[in-house]
Amino acid sequence: MRLTSLRLTNFRNYEKLELLFNDGIHVFYGDNAQGKTNLLEAIFLCTCARSHRTGHDEELILHGESFYKSELVFLTDRGLEEKLSFAYILPQALNSARSARKMTYNDIEVSNISEMIGLFHAVIFAPEDLQIVKGGPGGRRRFLDLLISQTSRPYFRSLQKYSQLLLQRNSLLKIIRERTGKTHASWQIPDQAADGQETLEQAPELPPMTIQEELSVWDRALAAEAGYILKKRLDYLEKISDYASLSLAYLTESNEELSLKYKTIGGISHLQSEEEIAGIFYSRLQRSAEDDVFRGSSSIGPHRDDLEINLNEYPARTYASQGQQRSLVLSLKIAELLLLKELTGERPILLLDDVMSELDSKRRDNLLKIVSGHQVFMTGTDKEHMFENVSDSTEISPAESKQAITYYYVEDGSVSPL
Repeated sequence: MRLTSLRLTNFRNYEKLELLFNDGIHVFYGDNAQGKTNLLEAIFLCTCARSHRTGHDEELILHGESFYKSELVFLTDRGLEEKLSFAYILPQALNSARSARKMTYNDIEVSNISEMIGLFHAVIFAPEDLQIVKGGPGGRRRFLDLLISQTSRPYFRSLQKYSQLLLQRNSLLKIIRERTGKTHASWQIPDQAADGQETLEQAPELPPMTIQEELSVWDRALAAEAGYILKKRLDYLEKISDYASLSLAYLTESNEELSLKYKTIGGISHLQSEEEIAGIFYSRLQRSAEDDVFRGSSSIGPHRDDLEINLNEYPARTYASQGQQRSLVLSLKIAELLLLKELTGERPILLLDDVMSELDSKRRDNLLKIVSGHQVFMTGTDKEHMFENVSDSTEISPAESKQAITYYYVEDGSVSPL
């Protein structure tokens, strides 16, 4: 996969910008706060309709404007030229009470993000990604979910459905807590609502349903989605673990061991079927119902799970140094790159935000060897030292030639190819 053009309108500090690209490595350099990272952000945005820096689209709009737009043209490894665009429009520009997100693929409007994700593959490594190791479970779940979603749209849709079901279950838990004033779920729902209207549960054609029975209905639906999600996560973890371990060994030329462990409820493993996992999860939901009613929220599930990252069998979050944590995350990103290539048959684009300055010459050299053959976009402040002491050859095998490097000077929203 190769990006051939990027066009931005009102994106961050870029009012109008169009850039054309060839194969190889592309380096955006210049002083800090000039807009280098914004370029990588605009490219990555078209992988999943989400910035890697913020969840608020309005922050991406140039000050004083009412929308932004990022447009890409890229070539697949099969030689097909394809186009993607993503735009966000504020309510005032639409004469509406709500903002809008507009996505197109080959000039045809795409209605759902689930239809856009997986069309264009890019992997980004940015300073924020250190939170995959250093931060809470949410960042690690997002890393895994994005990887799986790029190769499985049903998985992305299952995540969406699970979130909706979880909201419904949590809402019911709060209702139970308010109506019973207790921590158990055995009372029957009253026949009439407070205003005298018949409740949904008491429709004439349906028999009365106890609160416990209604909760069980939501539990079964939630368990079905959880079974699918957990099975996918466990299967993908087996695949990415091998790539990540090999990447760390090659990158650092050390004997340090990287291992990944998925932490969920007991009794679940990747050897089980989706249905078996769903059954176990349903049983645990039933057992946790009393505590969940007391809390007013669901205490177990894929939304609570974690991905444990260990270095030499110790939790990297606690025991790894800053440099080791950086190497671990970079290894995970390389693993993502390689796994996407294996599963899609396409070479994803790699986006590196201020990475080279943080690596010694050995790691820089090894990184360039690993990503040889992929189109790479990177940022930095010092053009002269980004590839200092890197060996003359960055190829993986003698048959592959060194990639060309193209530089772009970035200053105050202006990009000048050199």
